[in-house]
Amino acid sequence: MTSLGAPSEMQNARSNAWRAAVPRPPWTDERLVREKCTSCGDCIRACPESILFAGPANTPTIDFKAGGCVFCGDCALACNEGVFRDTDAAPWTLVATVRTDCFLNRGVSCQSCTDACDETAIIFDIRAGKVGAVKVVAGECTGCGACVGSCPASAIHLISHSQQGVAV
Repeated sequence: MTSLGAPSEMQNARSNAWRAAVPRPPWTDERLVREKCTSCGDCIRACPESILFAGPANTPTIDFKAGGCVFCGDCALACNEGVFRDTDAAPWTLVATVRTDCFLNRGVSCQSCTDACDETAIIFDIRAGKVGAVKVVAGECTGCGACVGSCPASAIHLISHSQQGVAV
């Protein structure tokens, strides 16, 4: 039994799962945002792709349905609070994954994700299935998220390399 006001284990688990699902801008993470972000919004206003939005406590989150990240670094340059790491480092460890609700798995022809992928990390294989299949080449995927918003089935999600079993 928890004391009044103390979060239960279930509340902590929900909170931690929610935090893990909040996509943060490149070159930062949940810990840095929580420790250093003042919610000023400078990084959000600096984003030329308009994919950063005010999320929890008005801190920056990414909505990949609005588009993909071009890794310009403008968000990091606009921040004076130390929320972002050096933009010469890898922006993050995200990689696209295609879930089973992809239209191709339903026999509906679609190549929206391959068309959106500038890195050609998502390839279309016409030999697979009735209408083909898509495959993510994890080593080529930058995690930019351009494929996420282009998918009419909402079948593409970004996960960390470690969740996919890719060496970082």
